[in-house]
Amino acid sequence: MSDGLERARRATGRGKEASSPDALARVIEADIIPRLLVAHRDGLNSHDLAVEAVAAAGRVEPTDGNLSVPVEVAERFAAATLTEEVGPLMAQIEAVMAGGIDVETIYLELLAPAARQLGTWWDQDACDFVDVTMGLWRLQEIVHALSALVPGTGAAAGAERRALFSPAPGEQHGLGALIVEEFFRRAGWQTWSAPALDDHELIALAAGRSFDLIGLTVSVERHVAPLARTIVELRRVSRNPQVLILVGGRVFTENPALASEIGADGTAADGQLAVKLAETLMASDTSDAGRALNASAPPGA
Repeated sequence: MSDGLERARRATGRGKEASSPDALARVIEADIIPRLLVAHRDGLNSHDLAVEAVAAAGRVEPTDGNLSVPVEVAERFAAATLTEEVGPLMAQIEAVMAGGIDVETIYLELLAPAARQLGTWWDQDACDFVDVTMGLWRLQEIVHALSALVPGTGAAAGAERRALFSPAPGEQHGLGALIVEEFFRRAGWQTWSAPALDDHELIALAAGRSFDLIGLTVSVERHVAPLARTIVELRRVSRNPQVLILVGGRVFTENPALASEIGADGTAADGQLAVKLAETLMASDTSDAGRALNASAPPGA
């Protein structure tokens, strides 16, 4: 294991000897990111690694009806995000897709579960901050690669719908928002994504352009209550007085009623359902009766 990774892990230790966040940031900037970039480049050009990854993933034989990613394949893929680089991981995905799995199912049954599993391992102290950060970085790179590999439906002229997606203020990781954004983009929406921003930055961004929808993801419960104030401000500054605000993340999966409690228009179990919910809300009257759909929306995003 590299010296840089070892130093990063020492910097993120949970014991009394843990280093400061500033020290961790310096290690990540000076060692981890350059190594990731080199490994990512080499992985994409490594034929031998790609062939090995395809063999490890196994092919999914087409059957009648909708195809699903086998559980054992999803479990192996989640574990691989901790050790494999983007090239071999993409080879695994392409092997699964060669068996007839569509890209939407890849997002729902391979990438999103892998991200959740990384979070679970972190909660259980089975892996550390660097492991999780590197795994999520690889997953984000894969989302970008799939976006280029399998483009979605273009927006019809004159009928563009605009959406902004971002982690809620205080959140550190934006993979959930990125995956949801990809579903909207593939459905023909014009989409913008933002990194983790504070309240002022997010509100300024939302005020700079007329959006039909703003989507925010939350994974940490303590970030839910402050989001109510953020939503009020987003509506106040929006150039679109009927802007829809959807929220998602495991916090809302566990308690979907929180969406209406903080003033959001709805929440959905995944990106695919979020698109359906948004289109339903946009097609309905945007009066209070229309916005009441949030109470019966599918849970989580």
